[in-house]
Amino acid sequence: MASGKTHDLINLIALPPLVYYFKPEDFIPFTLGYLAGTFLLSPDNDLYHSKPVQRWKFLKFIWYPLTKFSKHRGLSHIPIVGSLIRLGYLMLILFFVYIGLFYLLKYLNISFLPSFEEINLEQLILNIHFISFFLGLVCSEIMHIIVDIVYSSLKKLRLIR
Repeated sequence: MASGKTHDLINLIALPPLVYYFKPEDFIPFTLGYLAGTFLLSPDNDLYHSKPVQRWKFLKFIWYPLTKFSKHRGLSHIPIVGSLIRLGYLMLILFFVYIGLFYLLKYLNISFLPSFEEINLEQLILNIHFISFFLGLVCSEIMHIIVDIVYSSLKKLRLIR
């Protein structure tokens, strides 16, 4: 398995050619998704001591349940599926935090968060910027998987240690 530094470097080298084909208004969301996928939402988030999990610093505990229910190079290493799992998992956690915060503020008679009825999830997900962000996540994931495959193949051929 390639090291975290190898994945980071190769992903960063691959970013400029990928971004070249995007419209200027999609450049930033794609790049943010790609960088988030490279540094924070990597297929290696299923390993608790991996570099991407460690980058979450004091919040790395949120990935612990995922590492227990997911084996390495399992679903997390399937393009699109892995990104959906990691993003869905993170959204589920944010949803629970939102619910807790919403009801806490409601109890304290403070209301600045929108209610559930006011949130248009379909409009959020079908937003072109969200789609560009997600595409960046997926491209980052695909680069990670390609590096893993090439590295494993070279290792089997004993061209690297």
